[in-house]
Order: sequence, then C-alpha cells, then structure tokens
Amino acid sequence: MAVLLATFVDETVWFLPSGTLESFRADLGLSYAQAGTVLAVASPGALVGTVFAAAADRYSRRVIAAGGAFAFALGMAAFALGGSFLALVAASVVMGAASTAMCDAAEVALVDMVEEDELRPALARANLLGVLGDLAGPALVAATAFLGWSWRVPFWVAAVLLVAFGAVLAASPLPSPRPEGGGEDDERRGSLLTMFDVARDRRVWMLGAIGLLSGPFDETLLGFTIALLERERAASAGAATLVALVGLSGGFLAYTRLARRYADTSEHRLLLGSVAVMGAGAVGIAVLPSVALVAAAAFVTTVGLSLAWLAVQHRMLVLRPGQVGTTKAVVAAIEFPDFLLPIAIGLVADEAGLVAAVGLYGLLGAGLVGLALASARADRRVRPVDA
Repeated sequence: MAVLLATFVDETVWFLPSGTLESFRADLGLSYAQAGTVLAVASPGALVGTVFAAAADRYSRRVIAAGGAFAFALGMAAFALGGSFLALVAASVVMGAASTAMCDAAEVALVDMVEEDELRPALARANLLGVLGDLAGPALVAATAFLGWSWRVPFWVAAVLLVAFGAVLAASPLPSPRPEGGGEDDERRGSLLTMFDVARDRRVWMLGAIGLLSGPFDETLLGFTIALLERERAASAGAATLVALVGLSGGFLAYTRLARRYADTSEHRLLLGSVAVMGAGAVGIAVLPSVALVAAAAFVTTVGLSLAWLAVQHRMLVLRPGQVGTTKAVVAAIEFPDFLLPIAIGLVADEAGLVAAVGLYGLLGAGLVGLALASARADRRVRPVDA
C-alpha cells in the first residue's frame, strides 16, 4: 500500500508551489518570469533524481524511496523559509530531485509486486490516489488562504507529512531487485552500458518527447490558470483555487470509469485522443469568459492529461523488462528541457498577458498529437527488446 500512497503524497505537496504562485510572487516582489522559473527548476532537480531511479534497478528501493521522502521534507521546509528568488529556486531543485527518488523507487518496486496483467489497474489505483492528493493540495492552500494565514504555512504542513511518510516507507518491506536473466544480463542491469542501450531505443525517445511537451500541463498550467482568474477574471484567491480543485477532480473520472472503459484500448489510441483533449481544454481555459466555464475547461484538460499519463506510464514500465528504473531515468533526461517551457510562458505573460500565455498550451497540444502519431509508428518499426 505504501508504494501506491507515494503518488498521493507527491501530488498533495507538489501543488503548493503552483497554488501559491501569485502569493509568493507578490510577497517577494518577483516577476512572472521569475515565478515561472521557481516552478520550472524542479525539472533540473528531477534530472538529478534520475540517478536514484536507475539505482532502483540494482539497490534497495526502500532506502531510496524513504531517503527521497526525507529530502523532500527538507526542500519543503526550505521553501517555507525562503525569503528571496534564489532561495526558492534552490528549494525547488531539491524538491525535484527528492520527489523523483521517492516516487520512482516506489514505482519500480510496484512492477515487481504485481503480475503484468495487473499493472495497468494498479497504476490506475495509484493515480486515483494521486487525484485525492491533487484535491488535498488545493484544499490545504484554500483553507490557509481562507484563514488569512501566510502562504508559507502549507509548506510546513507538507514537510511534516513527508517526514511521516518517509518513516512509513522505511518500515515497508519493498521487494529487492531481482535478476531477469541472470549471469551477464544480471551484471549489466543498471550499468552505464545498459543506460546507453536504453538510450538507443527510439520508442524511449518518443516517450521522453511526449513527457517534455505534456509536463507543463500539470502544476504549471494550474498556477497560470489561478493567476489568470485572479488578474483577468476578477476572481478571489480562494475562488481561483477552488476552480483548480474542480479541474483536478477530472482525474476521478479518468482513473475510475474511463480507465475501466478503455482498459482494452491500445495505449497509442488512448494517448492520441487524450492529448487532443488536453490541447482543446487548455485553449478553453485561455479564452472562455466566465469562471464557471474556465472550471469546466480545466476539468476536461485534466481528464485528457490523466488518461494520457496512464498510457505513457504503463508503456514506460513494460517497455524494457528488468530495466524499468533505467528506462525512467533516460525518459527523464529526454524530458529535461521541459523546464524551459514554463519560463517561456512566464515571459509571454509578462509581455502579452496571461491569456496569451495560457493560449500557448494549444500549440503544445498540437505538438503532442504529432508525437503520439510518431510514437505509434516507431512502436511498429522497432522489435521488442527481448525479441
């Protein structure tokens, strides 16, 4: 159960930087480009964390996951104490690395805990718990805003939660790595040679490219949506956060009814339809005139994002058996430039306004449709790794 809860904890606490964007930006006198940078530099931090993801193919998942949770708590505490742009940047980098270590080690362990035909349903359950975390994060921010407390308070709450979860992981009997082929194959698992071998697989590159363009649709889009509602739609901070809450609830529909309905749908078809919905929903957030309509568009966008992630996540975990952590590490390295996208969106917001900035997500959606089609073609051309 602890490995499934990792997604809940991660999604709960990762909403906080995006959900408090306007508050910490105004408090510290940051520009939108600087605020976007604070969110974006978690990606370079996550790249550092991929070292631990690859290590999970060979070393204790329990130690890696628990250590990641404790480091994540330190990052949250540092964010709460931050009094400058550079302090928040440093805290965000630590949080990105620690989150990757915690979640990837738990996910690699999950692959060894269930049969292959049970993996996709297990991922849906884990992601459903993640949706609860998606709701818990905004609820925490909204509650503290309603009470008139500082934006720093939710980060202290998150730090305590992560310390407690780290203790749970440290006490959990997560499965140790097990060799897939023994002998030479066992020696090569998790090695640098294996990393290069995975990096030569064009299917892995397609997954990384999809992750690169879809990354800004998560917390970053929520942050800019909240800012747009407050600045362009005259919504209060509490109302804007509640809109984000409505949007995030789309994950319930995606990971329950829709996950069951499309259980037999190929990952490529599921991905193609989902990314098209994501792009259309984001355009709706930018142009629809009322708060209620923006909430509906955010809901639709989250449904698309959730189903797209389920398809990509499952594909990534089964693509190269015995090299799950290394595959995730290579995909994360390919995704690395995605931290530039929120910075670019922030620059557009500073120069042309938040409506234009959020509208850029429509272009990202069009790019994802092209990548989904290219990924399907690559999968047909490349033989399975064990063929």
